[in-house]
Amino acid sequence: MTAGGGPLGILAGNGGLPLEVADEVRRSGRPVHIVAIAGAAEPGIEAHPHTWVDLGQIGGMLRAFREAGCQDLVILGGVRRPNLLKLRPDLGFFRNLPVILSLMAGGDDSVLRRVVSFFERHGFRVVGAHNVAPALVAEEGVLGGAEPKDHLLPDIALGFALIEELAPLDVGQAVVMANGRPIAIEGAEGTDRMLARVREMRAAGLGEHGGVIVKAPKRGQELRVDMPAIGPRTVEGAVAAGLEGIAIAAGQVLVAERSRVREALHRTGLFLVAANPEAQWSAAPQRSQGETKPGRLRWVSGKVKWRDIRDAERAIQAISTVRPFGAGEAAVVARQHVLAIEAGEGAERMLERVAGLRQWGDRSSRRRRGVVAFRAANANAKNCTQWAANSGLAGVVLAGPWPDGDRSEFAMAAARAGLFVLTCEDHG
Repeated sequence: MTAGGGPLGILAGNGGLPLEVADEVRRSGRPVHIVAIAGAAEPGIEAHPHTWVDLGQIGGMLRAFREAGCQDLVILGGVRRPNLLKLRPDLGFFRNLPVILSLMAGGDDSVLRRVVSFFERHGFRVVGAHNVAPALVAEEGVLGGAEPKDHLLPDIALGFALIEELAPLDVGQAVVMANGRPIAIEGAEGTDRMLARVREMRAAGLGEHGGVIVKAPKRGQELRVDMPAIGPRTVEGAVAAGLEGIAIAAGQVLVAERSRVREALHRTGLFLVAANPEAQWSAAPQRSQGETKPGRLRWVSGKVKWRDIRDAERAIQAISTVRPFGAGEAAVVARQHVLAIEAGEGAERMLERVAGLRQWGDRSSRRRRGVVAFRAANANAKNCTQWAANSGLAGVVLAGPWPDGDRSEFAMAAARAGLFVLTCEDHG
Protein backbone atom coordinates (compact mmCIF):
# COMPACT_ATOMS: atom_id res chain seq x y z
CA MET A 1 0.00 0.00 0.00
CA THR A 2 1.30 3.46 -0.88
CA ALA A 3 0.37 6.23 1.51
CA GLY A 4 -1.35 9.23 -0.03
CA GLY A 5 -0.54 12.93 0.26
CA GLY A 6 -1.65 15.46 2.85
CA PRO A 7 -1.10 15.30 6.60
CA LEU A 8 -0.97 11.88 8.19
CA GLY A 9 -3.44 11.47 11.03
CA ILE A 10 -2.15 9.50 14.02
CA LEU A 11 -4.58 8.17 16.61
CA ALA A 12 -2.27 7.75 19.60
CA GLY A 13 -2.71 5.41 22.54
CA ASN A 14 -0.01 4.55 25.06
CA GLY A 15 3.68 3.87 24.54
CA GLY A 16 6.41 5.59 22.57
CA LEU A 17 5.57 4.17 19.14
CA PRO A 18 3.16 6.98 18.11
CA LEU A 19 5.91 9.52 18.77
CA GLU A 20 8.55 7.54 16.91
CA VAL A 21 6.31 7.12 13.86
CA ALA A 22 5.43 10.83 13.94
CA ASP A 23 9.13 11.75 14.02
CA GLU A 24 9.92 9.34 11.17
CA VAL A 25 7.07 10.64 9.00
CA ARG A 26 7.96 14.29 9.58
CA ARG A 27 11.59 13.57 8.68
CA SER A 28 10.30 12.32 5.33
CA GLY A 29 8.71 15.74 4.78
CA ARG A 30 5.10 14.80 5.44
CA PRO A 31 3.15 16.72 8.12
CA VAL A 32 1.22 14.90 10.83
CA HIS A 33 -1.65 15.62 13.18
CA ILE A 34 -1.94 13.51 16.33
CA VAL A 35 -5.27 12.86 18.02
CA ALA A 36 -4.17 11.69 21.46
CA ILE A 37 -6.27 9.65 23.89
CA ALA A 38 -6.24 11.41 27.26
CA GLY A 39 -4.90 9.20 30.03
CA ALA A 40 -3.10 6.94 27.56
CA ALA A 41 -0.92 8.93 25.14
CA GLU A 42 2.51 10.24 26.11
CA PRO A 43 2.86 13.97 26.93
CA GLY A 44 5.60 14.18 24.28
CA ILE A 45 2.99 14.23 21.52
CA GLU A 46 2.63 17.95 22.27
CA ALA A 47 5.84 18.48 20.26
CA HIS A 48 3.66 17.81 17.19
CA PRO A 49 0.38 19.33 15.97
CA HIS A 50 -2.16 17.56 18.16
CA THR A 51 -5.61 17.36 19.72
CA TRP A 52 -6.40 15.70 23.05
CA VAL A 53 -9.66 13.74 23.28
CA ASP A 54 -11.35 11.48 25.78
CA LEU A 55 -11.87 7.91 24.61
CA GLY A 56 -15.62 8.52 24.49
CA GLN A 57 -15.33 11.58 22.24
CA ILE A 58 -15.77 9.76 18.94
CA GLY A 59 -17.18 12.83 17.22
CA GLY A 60 -14.23 14.87 18.47
CA MET A 61 -11.75 12.39 16.98
CA LEU A 62 -13.38 12.49 13.55
CA ARG A 63 -13.71 16.28 13.60
CA ALA A 64 -10.05 16.81 14.59
CA PHE A 65 -8.77 14.66 11.73
CA ARG A 66 -11.06 16.35 9.20
CA GLU A 67 -10.16 19.86 10.32
CA ALA A 68 -6.46 18.98 9.99
CA GLY A 69 -7.04 17.80 6.41
CA CYS A 70 -6.10 14.17 7.09
CA GLN A 71 -7.21 11.45 4.71
CA ASP A 72 -4.78 8.72 5.80
CA LEU A 73 -4.81 7.51 9.41
CA VAL A 74 -2.49 5.28 11.39
CA ILE A 75 -3.63 3.86 14.74
CA LEU A 76 -0.83 3.24 17.24
CA GLY A 77 -0.47 2.36 20.90
CA GLY A 78 -2.73 0.44 23.21
CA VAL A 79 -5.72 1.60 25.20
CA ARG A 80 -7.11 -0.27 28.17
CA ARG A 81 -10.61 -1.55 27.51
CA PRO A 82 -12.67 0.94 29.51
CA ASN A 83 -15.66 0.74 31.77
CA LEU A 84 -18.36 2.11 29.47
CA LEU A 85 -20.15 3.64 32.45
CA LYS A 86 -17.17 5.91 33.16
CA LEU A 87 -16.70 7.31 29.65
CA ARG A 88 -17.46 10.93 28.83
CA PRO A 89 -19.25 10.44 25.51
CA ASP A 90 -20.06 13.11 22.96
CA LEU A 91 -22.81 13.14 20.35
CA GLY A 92 -20.63 11.20 17.92
CA PHE A 93 -20.39 8.41 20.48
CA PHE A 94 -24.17 7.99 20.62
CA ARG A 95 -24.53 8.26 16.85
CA ASN A 96 -22.14 5.32 16.51
CA LEU A 97 -23.32 3.38 19.57
CA PRO A 98 -24.17 0.11 17.73
CA VAL A 99 -20.63 -0.08 16.35
CA ILE A 100 -19.11 0.76 19.73
CA LEU A 101 -21.15 -1.93 21.47
CA SER A 102 -19.97 -4.46 18.87
CA LEU A 103 -16.42 -3.88 20.10
CA MET A 104 -17.30 -5.60 23.38
CA ALA A 105 -17.32 -9.09 21.86
CA GLY A 106 -14.65 -11.22 20.22
CA GLY A 107 -10.88 -11.33 20.26
CA ASP A 108 -8.53 -8.46 19.59
CA ASP A 109 -8.28 -9.01 15.83
CA SER A 110 -12.04 -9.11 15.26
CA VAL A 111 -12.40 -5.93 17.35
CA LEU A 112 -9.64 -4.13 15.45
CA ARG A 113 -11.14 -5.03 12.09
CA ARG A 114 -14.32 -3.29 13.21
CA VAL A 115 -12.26 -0.25 14.22
CA VAL A 116 -10.72 -0.10 10.72
CA SER A 117 -14.14 -0.50 9.13
CA PHE A 118 -15.52 2.30 11.32
CA PHE A 119 -12.94 4.87 10.17
CA GLU A 120 -13.19 3.76 6.56
CA ARG A 121 -16.96 4.25 6.60
CA HIS A 122 -16.29 7.82 7.71
CA GLY A 123 -14.15 8.49 4.65
CA PHE A 124 -10.63 7.86 5.98
CA ARG A 125 -8.04 5.38 4.77
CA VAL A 126 -6.35 3.38 7.52
CA VAL A 127 -2.69 2.57 6.80
CA GLY A 128 -0.11 0.69 8.84
CA ALA A 129 2.97 1.97 10.62
CA HIS A 130 5.00 -0.25 8.29
CA ASN A 131 3.56 1.67 5.32
CA VAL A 132 4.51 5.13 6.58
CA ALA A 133 7.64 4.31 8.63
CA PRO A 134 9.21 1.21 7.01
CA ALA A 135 12.56 1.82 8.74
CA LEU A 136 10.99 0.56 11.98
CA VAL A 137 10.24 -2.91 10.58
CA ALA A 138 12.59 -5.73 11.64
CA GLU A 139 14.80 -7.08 8.87
CA GLU A 140 15.83 -10.74 8.88
CA GLY A 141 18.93 -11.64 10.88
CA VAL A 142 20.53 -10.94 14.25
CA LEU A 143 19.52 -7.40 15.25
CA GLY A 144 21.46 -7.27 18.50
CA GLY A 145 23.58 -9.42 20.77
CA ALA A 146 25.15 -12.71 19.74
CA GLU A 147 23.71 -15.52 17.63
CA PRO A 148 21.19 -17.67 19.54
CA LYS A 149 22.79 -20.73 21.10
CA ASP A 150 22.03 -24.08 19.49
CA HIS A 151 19.95 -25.36 22.41
CA LEU A 152 17.51 -22.46 21.94
CA LEU A 153 16.84 -23.04 18.23
CA PRO A 154 14.16 -25.74 18.82
CA ASP A 155 12.42 -23.46 21.32
CA ILE A 156 12.39 -20.61 18.80
CA ALA A 157 10.94 -22.86 16.10
CA LEU A 158 8.32 -24.29 18.49
CA GLY A 159 7.34 -20.78 19.57
CA PHE A 160 6.62 -19.72 16.00
CA ALA A 161 4.72 -22.98 15.43
CA LEU A 162 2.58 -22.46 18.54
CA ILE A 163 1.64 -18.90 17.53
CA GLU A 164 0.61 -20.26 14.13
CA GLU A 165 -1.55 -22.97 15.71
CA LEU A 166 -3.24 -20.42 17.99
CA ALA A 167 -4.23 -18.17 15.06
CA PRO A 168 -7.82 -19.49 14.69
CA LEU A 169 -8.43 -18.60 18.34
CA ASP A 170 -7.44 -14.94 17.81
CA VAL A 171 -5.14 -15.04 20.83
CA GLY A 172 -1.51 -14.37 21.54
CA GLN A 173 1.21 -12.52 19.66
CA ALA A 174 3.87 -13.89 21.98
CA VAL A 175 4.85 -17.03 23.85
CA VAL A 176 7.71 -17.90 26.18
CA MET A 177 9.38 -21.24 25.44
CA ALA A 178 11.88 -23.12 27.59
CA ASN A 179 13.24 -26.65 27.21
CA GLY A 180 10.78 -27.63 24.52
CA ARG A 181 7.51 -26.41 26.04
CA PRO A 182 5.63 -23.15 26.58
CA ILE A 183 5.80 -21.62 30.05
CA ALA A 184 3.64 -18.60 29.14
CA ILE A 185 1.14 -17.81 26.39
CA GLU A 186 0.12 -14.20 25.91
CA GLY A 187 -3.57 -13.72 26.58
CA ALA A 188 -5.53 -10.52 27.05
CA GLU A 189 -2.86 -8.99 29.31
CA GLY A 190 -0.26 -8.14 26.64
CA THR A 191 3.43 -8.94 26.28
CA ASP A 192 4.81 -6.84 29.14
CA ARG A 193 2.47 -8.35 31.71
CA MET A 194 3.11 -11.83 30.34
CA LEU A 195 6.84 -11.35 30.95
CA ALA A 196 6.11 -10.04 34.44
CA ARG A 197 4.08 -13.19 35.04
CA VAL A 198 7.05 -15.37 34.04
CA ARG A 199 9.23 -13.44 36.47
CA GLU A 200 6.70 -14.03 39.26
CA MET A 201 6.36 -17.72 38.39
CA ARG A 202 10.10 -18.23 38.56
CA ALA A 203 10.32 -16.34 41.84
CA ALA A 204 7.76 -18.85 43.14
CA GLY A 205 9.84 -21.77 41.85
CA LEU A 206 7.56 -22.60 38.90
CA GLY A 207 8.43 -23.17 35.24
CA GLU A 208 11.59 -24.10 33.37
CA HIS A 209 14.77 -22.00 33.55
CA GLY A 210 16.23 -20.01 30.65
CA GLY A 211 14.27 -19.87 27.44
CA VAL A 212 13.23 -17.32 24.86
CA ILE A 213 10.27 -15.08 24.07
CA VAL A 214 8.92 -15.45 20.53
CA LYS A 215 6.74 -12.71 19.06
CA ALA A 216 4.93 -12.72 15.72
CA PRO A 217 1.56 -11.70 14.27
CA LYS A 218 -1.22 -14.23 14.10
CA ARG A 219 -2.08 -15.57 10.66
CA GLY A 220 -4.50 -13.11 9.05
CA GLN A 221 -3.89 -10.45 11.70
CA GLU A 222 -4.93 -6.89 10.83
CA LEU A 223 -1.42 -5.43 10.65
CA ARG A 224 -2.59 -1.92 9.83
CA VAL A 225 -3.72 -1.40 13.42
CA ASP A 226 -2.10 -4.25 15.32
CA MET A 227 1.39 -4.88 14.02
CA PRO A 228 3.40 -6.44 16.85
CA ALA A 229 6.16 -4.29 18.29
CA ILE A 230 9.02 -4.63 20.73
CA GLY A 231 11.18 -2.00 22.39
CA PRO A 232 13.54 -1.41 25.32
CA ARG A 233 10.82 -2.40 27.79
CA THR A 234 10.57 -5.81 26.11
CA VAL A 235 14.29 -6.37 26.63
CA GLU A 236 14.10 -5.33 30.28
CA GLY A 237 11.08 -7.58 30.82
CA ALA A 238 12.85 -10.54 29.23
CA VAL A 239 15.90 -10.00 31.44
CA ALA A 240 13.77 -9.79 34.59
CA ALA A 241 12.01 -13.02 33.53
CA GLY A 242 15.35 -14.83 33.27
CA LEU A 243 15.20 -15.36 29.50
CA GLU A 244 18.16 -15.70 27.18
CA GLY A 245 16.85 -13.87 24.14
CA ILE A 246 14.07 -12.56 21.91
CA ALA A 247 12.96 -13.94 18.54
CA ILE A 248 10.58 -12.02 16.27
CA ALA A 249 9.06 -12.44 12.82
CA ALA A 250 11.14 -10.72 10.15
CA GLY A 251 9.21 -8.12 8.17
CA GLN A 252 6.20 -8.41 10.48
CA VAL A 253 7.30 -6.81 13.78
CA LEU A 254 8.23 -3.21 14.55
CA VAL A 255 11.35 -2.45 16.60
CA ALA A 256 10.80 0.80 18.48
CA GLU A 257 13.71 2.90 19.77
CA ARG A 258 16.19 0.63 18.05
CA SER A 259 19.33 2.31 19.40
CA ARG A 260 18.09 1.89 22.98
CA VAL A 261 17.18 -1.73 22.22
CA ARG A 262 20.71 -2.46 20.98
CA GLU A 263 22.21 -0.79 24.04
CA ALA A 264 19.98 -2.83 26.36
CA LEU A 265 20.88 -6.06 24.55
CA HIS A 266 24.59 -5.28 24.82
CA ARG A 267 24.26 -4.42 28.51
CA THR A 268 22.21 -7.50 29.43
CA GLY A 269 23.74 -10.13 27.13
CA LEU A 270 20.45 -11.05 25.47
CA PHE A 271 20.08 -11.57 21.72
CA LEU A 272 17.43 -10.30 19.31
CA VAL A 273 16.91 -12.28 16.13
CA ALA A 274 14.35 -11.77 13.36
CA ALA A 275 13.48 -14.99 11.55
CA ASN A 276 11.25 -16.17 8.71
CA PRO A 277 8.20 -17.71 10.46
CA GLU A 278 7.42 -20.18 7.67
CA ALA A 279 10.96 -21.55 7.74
CA GLN A 280 10.66 -21.90 11.52
CA TRP A 281 7.39 -23.86 11.27
CA SER A 282 9.06 -26.52 9.13
CA ALA A 283 12.08 -26.62 11.48
CA ALA A 284 9.98 -27.17 14.61
CA PRO A 285 10.34 -30.58 16.31
CA GLN A 286 7.49 -33.01 15.69
CA ARG A 287 4.65 -32.95 18.21
CA SER A 288 1.88 -35.39 19.02
CA GLN A 289 -1.35 -34.65 17.18
CA GLY A 290 -4.06 -33.01 19.29
CA GLU A 291 -7.80 -33.08 18.76
CA THR A 292 -8.80 -29.59 17.62
CA LYS A 293 -12.56 -30.10 17.25
CA PRO A 294 -14.63 -29.76 20.42
CA GLY A 295 -16.31 -32.91 21.67
CA ARG A 296 -19.97 -33.06 22.68
CA LEU A 297 -20.88 -30.91 25.63
CA ARG A 298 -23.10 -32.44 28.30
CA TRP A 299 -25.01 -30.56 30.96
CA VAL A 300 -24.36 -31.47 34.59
CA SER A 301 -25.83 -28.63 36.65
CA GLY A 302 -26.72 -24.94 36.68
CA LYS A 303 -28.35 -22.55 34.21
CA VAL A 304 -26.63 -22.42 30.80
CA LYS A 305 -27.26 -19.92 27.99
CA TRP A 306 -26.44 -20.24 24.31
CA ARG A 307 -23.55 -17.77 24.57
CA ASP A 308 -22.09 -19.97 27.33
CA ILE A 309 -22.08 -22.96 24.96
CA ARG A 310 -20.11 -20.98 22.37
CA ASP A 311 -17.58 -19.87 25.00
CA ALA A 312 -17.27 -23.45 26.28
CA GLU A 313 -16.54 -24.79 22.80
CA ARG A 314 -13.86 -22.15 22.27
CA ALA A 315 -12.24 -22.87 25.63
CA ILE A 316 -12.05 -26.58 24.81
CA GLN A 317 -10.54 -25.74 21.42
CA ALA A 318 -7.89 -23.63 23.17
CA ILE A 319 -6.94 -26.51 25.45
CA SER A 320 -6.75 -29.03 22.62
CA THR A 321 -4.65 -26.67 20.49
CA VAL A 322 -1.86 -26.30 23.04
CA ARG A 323 -1.90 -29.85 24.41
CA PRO A 324 0.57 -31.16 21.79
CA PHE A 325 3.01 -28.48 23.01
CA GLY A 326 2.87 -29.72 26.61
CA ALA A 327 0.56 -27.10 28.14
CA GLY A 328 -3.13 -26.31 28.46
CA GLU A 329 -4.38 -27.53 31.82
CA ALA A 330 -7.08 -24.84 31.62
CA ALA A 331 -8.37 -21.95 29.51
CA VAL A 332 -10.75 -19.04 30.10
CA VAL A 333 -13.03 -17.57 27.41
CA ALA A 334 -15.54 -14.72 27.76
CA ARG A 335 -17.63 -13.39 24.89
CA GLN A 336 -15.59 -15.51 22.48
CA HIS A 337 -12.42 -13.76 23.67
CA VAL A 338 -9.69 -16.10 24.93
CA LEU A 339 -8.56 -14.36 28.11
CA ALA A 340 -5.99 -16.88 29.34
CA ILE A 341 -4.47 -20.28 28.58
CA GLU A 342 -2.56 -22.14 31.28
CA ALA A 343 1.09 -22.89 30.50
CA GLY A 344 3.13 -24.08 33.44
CA GLU A 345 1.59 -21.91 36.14
CA GLY A 346 -1.28 -24.22 37.11
CA ALA A 347 -5.02 -23.66 36.83
CA GLU A 348 -5.39 -21.83 40.14
CA ARG A 349 -2.73 -19.20 39.40
CA MET A 350 -4.21 -18.71 35.93
CA LEU A 351 -7.63 -18.00 37.45
CA GLU A 352 -6.12 -15.57 39.95
CA ARG A 353 -5.00 -13.30 37.12
CA VAL A 354 -8.18 -13.52 35.05
CA ALA A 355 -10.15 -11.04 37.17
CA GLY A 356 -8.13 -8.14 35.76
CA LEU A 357 -8.47 -9.30 32.15
CA ARG A 358 -12.21 -8.90 31.63
CA GLN A 359 -13.54 -7.06 28.59
CA TRP A 360 -15.15 -3.64 28.31
CA GLY A 361 -17.97 -3.20 30.76
CA ASP A 362 -17.85 -6.74 32.16
CA ARG A 363 -16.66 -5.78 35.62
CA SER A 364 -19.45 -3.24 35.99
CA SER A 365 -22.10 -5.81 35.10
CA ARG A 366 -23.80 -8.04 37.64
CA ARG A 367 -24.28 -10.72 35.02
CA ARG A 368 -21.73 -13.49 34.87
CA ARG A 369 -20.06 -14.10 31.52
CA GLY A 370 -17.51 -16.61 30.30
CA VAL A 371 -16.29 -20.06 31.23
CA VAL A 372 -13.19 -21.83 32.44
CA ALA A 373 -12.41 -25.23 30.95
CA PHE A 374 -10.23 -27.67 32.89
CA ARG A 375 -8.40 -30.67 31.56
CA ALA A 376 -8.35 -33.58 34.01
CA ALA A 377 -5.61 -32.64 36.46
CA ASN A 378 -4.85 -32.12 40.13
CA ALA A 379 -6.78 -28.85 40.33
CA ASN A 380 -8.34 -27.97 43.67
CA ALA A 381 -12.10 -27.92 43.05
CA LYS A 382 -12.96 -25.52 45.87
CA ASN A 383 -10.21 -23.01 45.07
CA CYS A 384 -10.70 -23.12 41.30
CA THR A 385 -14.46 -22.64 41.41
CA GLN A 386 -14.13 -19.83 43.94
CA TRP A 387 -11.58 -18.02 41.78
CA ALA A 388 -13.83 -18.53 38.75
CA ALA A 389 -16.77 -17.01 40.63
CA ASN A 390 -14.64 -14.11 41.90
CA SER A 391 -13.58 -13.42 38.30
CA GLY A 392 -17.20 -13.05 37.20
CA LEU A 393 -17.29 -16.25 35.15
CA ALA A 394 -20.57 -18.07 34.58
CA GLY A 395 -19.50 -21.69 34.53
CA VAL A 396 -17.02 -24.55 34.43
CA VAL A 397 -16.32 -27.15 31.74
CA LEU A 398 -14.63 -30.43 32.65
CA ALA A 399 -12.81 -31.58 29.51
CA GLY A 400 -11.59 -35.11 29.00
CA PRO A 401 -12.12 -38.20 31.15
CA TRP A 402 -12.61 -37.28 34.80
CA PRO A 403 -12.94 -39.77 37.66
CA ASP A 404 -16.50 -39.79 38.98
CA GLY A 405 -15.40 -38.59 42.41
CA ASP A 406 -13.47 -35.61 41.03
CA ARG A 407 -16.34 -34.67 38.72
CA SER A 408 -18.82 -34.78 41.60
CA GLU A 409 -16.51 -32.68 43.76
CA PHE A 410 -16.27 -29.99 41.05
CA ALA A 411 -20.03 -30.06 40.47
CA MET A 412 -20.77 -29.52 44.16
CA ALA A 413 -18.12 -26.79 44.52
CA ALA A 414 -19.45 -25.03 41.39
CA ALA A 415 -23.03 -25.18 42.66
CA ARG A 416 -21.96 -23.58 45.94
CA ALA A 417 -20.20 -20.83 43.95
CA GLY A 418 -23.22 -20.25 41.70
CA LEU A 419 -21.61 -21.66 38.53
CA PHE A 420 -22.98 -24.09 35.95
CA VAL A 421 -21.05 -27.26 35.08
CA LEU A 422 -20.64 -28.92 31.67
CA THR A 423 -18.56 -31.92 30.68
CA CYS A 424 -16.95 -32.78 27.37
CA GLU A 425 -16.05 -36.44 27.67
CA ASP A 426 -15.31 -36.92 23.97
CA HIS A 427 -12.43 -34.45 24.22
CA GLY A 428 -9.13 -36.25 23.79
